[in-house]
Amino acid sequence: MKNLLADSDLEKLSAHISEQMGLFFPPSKWKTLEQSFCTAARDLGFKDVLECVEKFTSPPPSKELIESMACYLTIGETYFLREVRCFEILEQQIIPEIIKNRQEGKRRLRIWSAGCATGEEPYSIAIMLHRMRDTLIDWDVSILATDINPHALRKSHEGIYSDWSFRTSPAWFKQNFFRQTGDKRYEVLPHIKEMVTFSNINLVEGCYPTLVTNTNAIDVIFCRNVLMYFTPQLAAKVVERFKLCLLDGGWLVVSPCETSNTFLAGFDLVSFPDATLYRKRTGETLKRGKSEPEKGKNVSPILRFPVSGELPASPVQEVAPIPRFTVSPIQANSTVPEANLYQQALTLYEQGAYREAAEMVAVQLVQNQGDTDALALLCRIYANEGKLVEALEVSDRALAADKLSAGLHYLRAVILQEQGMDDEAVASLKKALYLDQDLVLAHFTLGNLEQRKGMIKESQRYFNNALSLLDRYRPEEVIPESDGIFAGRLKEIIMATTVGM
Repeated sequence: MKNLLADSDLEKLSAHISEQMGLFFPPSKWKTLEQSFCTAARDLGFKDVLECVEKFTSPPPSKELIESMACYLTIGETYFLREVRCFEILEQQIIPEIIKNRQEGKRRLRIWSAGCATGEEPYSIAIMLHRMRDTLIDWDVSILATDINPHALRKSHEGIYSDWSFRTSPAWFKQNFFRQTGDKRYEVLPHIKEMVTFSNINLVEGCYPTLVTNTNAIDVIFCRNVLMYFTPQLAAKVVERFKLCLLDGGWLVVSPCETSNTFLAGFDLVSFPDATLYRKRTGETLKRGKSEPEKGKNVSPILRFPVSGELPASPVQEVAPIPRFTVSPIQANSTVPEANLYQQALTLYEQGAYREAAEMVAVQLVQNQGDTDALALLCRIYANEGKLVEALEVSDRALAADKLSAGLHYLRAVILQEQGMDDEAVASLKKALYLDQDLVLAHFTLGNLEQRKGMIKESQRYFNNALSLLDRYRPEEVIPESDGIFAGRLKEIIMATTVGM
């Protein structure tokens, strides 16, 4: 293509991309930006790059074009066991510490690959956890993998890769966990593929944590080679949302080129040999403040993935369990109006101050034990803290006060689903729909559950019901019971979920 962009065009274009997608293209990257649009113009059928730019910058650009351009403006190419030290530390230190700390509590492990591209990272995590299966017996293990790019997610779902994706992995990795296809490519074995749940999430929009997308109560978030594309302001916002998603003491794994950024200052830096990870501060680390970085124990440079055997000693301080809240006599006799108490608690919840929000809810429940709004909020607080037994108890208490609330039946179903009790969750969702056939999230969640069971026809029926109901909403309207998800965004999630069905 002969038409090239002037500096003024590139300046305008980079500003527009920053506003629409949060991606950062300073003047030093304008040449790369121009090349990306030239390639996109050719591949997407525009007559020249100027037409492509005009279409992209004409308000409002379509979601389809924004997602398509994401393929060209970011490097989606990755490979198995990339930056292998992260996997060694996860396998030899982080997971053994979690296992040790939860022997007497809920045996639950949740890992999120945010910006998973074509799936090599979450499948690497799945293979590692499968090799640790003897130490994770009776554990509820989930791996969430998300990306904004529907084309990348489609490839992730397929789980078929060329030799290039295995360029740094040992021979046994491919031999034991993939089968060769007829075109000299390799497909992930079904039992590994089933360990990963893929979903379309746009980190820019920041609608997380939420029970709807399973982004709550996370132990480890992998977000490597993603933040470097964002503006500093947006990267800080995304990291702050990650902090809300993580349990106290949870881990954030970024790429080496991202570890020195100031937007990670809210985490404790943990230095391992040849790697740096970040840990969400607990009560103890908050008291310590920004002192010297924690030191991680030295680990073997060879990825060994133990099947069984003794666990290495925990190199970091154990995370103290979050205590149940208590209500002081002064709080119990509070005369603050109930509406104000609830709004204060809701604000604290939205800020991620779960302990303080729970204390505020406790005060309100002393004044009114049957307040179902307060009980539902407390249920969500417990769920975001990973305290599912307590969350289910509170949801039952709320339903005892109002058996005809479709929203409370839906909330109970989501908690049951998080506990792996899918049949009970389906029963609660059907009760919710009996009470309110228009409850969008009940249809959406039933679609996900049926899809997980391989009931594609039933799954598609529920997803179609949800899409039909979403047509009644404006794209910017918040869906009931969703923790702030917009109708337009939920429609995109469903469309991405049903690709290939």
